[in-house]
Amino acid sequence: MRLLNQFVTIFSAFSMGGFLRLVGKHDRVKLSLNCNVDYVMTERSTSSSGQPEENFANSEGWISWRNLTTEAMERFYEQLTANVSGFPGLVGYEAAERARAANGNLAWSWGAAAEIQETINTVNSWGMHLHDWCAWNAVVESYETDEDKGQLLHHFVEPLAFFCMHQPSAVSDRLMLLTETLLHQANRLVEPGYVDRLDQDRLRPGQGLRRSDRRKQVIRLGQRWTRFNVFLAALDTMNDSAYRKLSRNFRDLSVHSFAPRLMDGQIMRAVRSIEPWQETVKQPCGGYLLVDHPTKKGVSYTMGVLEPFPLSDAYSASLSEYQKVVTAMSAFSELLEEMCASMDAIPDRLSGQS
Repeated sequence: MRLLNQFVTIFSAFSMGGFLRLVGKHDRVKLSLNCNVDYVMTERSTSSSGQPEENFANSEGWISWRNLTTEAMERFYEQLTANVSGFPGLVGYEAAERARAANGNLAWSWGAAAEIQETINTVNSWGMHLHDWCAWNAVVESYETDEDKGQLLHHFVEPLAFFCMHQPSAVSDRLMLLTETLLHQANRLVEPGYVDRLDQDRLRPGQGLRRSDRRKQVIRLGQRWTRFNVFLAALDTMNDSAYRKLSRNFRDLSVHSFAPRLMDGQIMRAVRSIEPWQETVKQPCGGYLLVDHPTKKGVSYTMGVLEPFPLSDAYSASLSEYQKVVTAMSAFSELLEEMCASMDAIPDRLSGQS
């Protein structure tokens, strides 16, 4: 078996006229593997139409679920209180106020402070969600039965976890876009002969720059600012290849494919690909060896399971990225101050000039 991003390959097979030719030693493969572990959700008295029955509030299932979640919320509040020192911290709004006070042009005065404020809102929401997630992880672990753990995971943990696991990509993209906007507007004011032109101007309506192309443009826009490189270095640490490996590429897989289940439950998959055709070749010393054909290719199906992602590992990965964005926001504030000071120093210019 081989392990790739926690996808365990059970066996591979090549397609031959509607049949699958197994490749390798498969005499021990059992297709009856029980790999679809799931939770049995508590019944809440629904009718055949899927709608709650009129007296569902008095049903045994609903009462049991209500008692469980009520008790769990009490444990959650206790965990929050006990772990105040573990709060990851928030980002202040001084950068938004500084942008608002700067002597920028019309575009800057209209949108700069608002975009910075909304970026900080997102970062701080991530931080607060992380603190809640940490507490809920402890609550889930405090219950004994898989059914209770599954209920709490579904109703309380997964919404927090999915939000937090998507933020490294979302925040790094937003911060890059924000920086592009601010650098461009500041350059328009302080750089003689600067042309109001960006790479996306040549794209079709509705198209946007790819992430790599936007980064190249931001580097070009920021080259005149002495504090830009420190900010870029901090930004580049976010959502990097090391994080994607640590997070098991959770964000991309959850959006475009199948992300691993959180805490428990495996996902069985048959992944199709085009691979070099494998043939058995007799060896000089006797026996046979599977080798790739030098030119021939065929359809291959890899049968495997996607292993679950432990809650503690997922939380730690997201927390590490949050700490990186706090550092990046500090470097951003320094760069912003340099831009604002340069704009404020321009003499004989009316505030609000376009």
